[in-house]
Amino acid sequence: MTTFQLLTRCRAFSAAILASALLSTAAQAETDQAEIAHLVTMDGGFKTTHGLAYTITSDQMVAKGPRHRTDQFGGNPYEISLGALFSDDGVVMIHAERVADQSGASNYENLVRSKWPDNSFRFSGATCIDVSAAEIEGEHDLEWLRDNGFAPTGPMVYVQYYATTDNFNDEIVITLLARAAACTTDLEPSEKLAPLKESVVITRAD
Repeated sequence: MTTFQLLTRCRAFSAAILASALLSTAAQAETDQAEIAHLVTMDGGFKTTHGLAYTITSDQMVAKGPRHRTDQFGGNPYEISLGALFSDDGVVMIHAERVADQSGASNYENLVRSKWPDNSFRFSGATCIDVSAAEIEGEHDLEWLRDNGFAPTGPMVYVQYYATTDNFNDEIVITLLARAAACTTDLEPSEKLAPLKESVVITRAD
């Protein structure tokens, strides 16, 4: 969803994309209302509370959030809960979301099925982009990362994993984001992200 630009509800990053794969449009609203809290804290991390029951924890990273808001993507209203696990050089972001009008807009069947975190998830492929400080401004999730001590600027490697309920109304998006020395042709993004995968435990809870 935002320079994580949500394209057909697939959060694909570019420097202008890192923010719309992460979330941001003109029609957004902040809220702390419990009725849209689809992500809550637990020891070492978070658990989801909507139709996809997962725990996301780490004994090596610092949990911050969650933050709750509403937004619209492609004309569809979403309830969004955001949390993240932070290390010095990387972040695991968790979006737990619900399509507010129950229109089934969160369909990722066009993406490749993943073995990580489990085979319920699909993914968009890892890549590297350069993000400037100016590109963070006005982008909700990137500003939130910066304000919580992790400025996502310079060469950044990322990948996103998506799981949805069968009716495509509840979803989880796991974003791995790590610093790189440079976005070069010999960089293997998946290798750069491997330490983040090893630092987090994501478990189906139902």
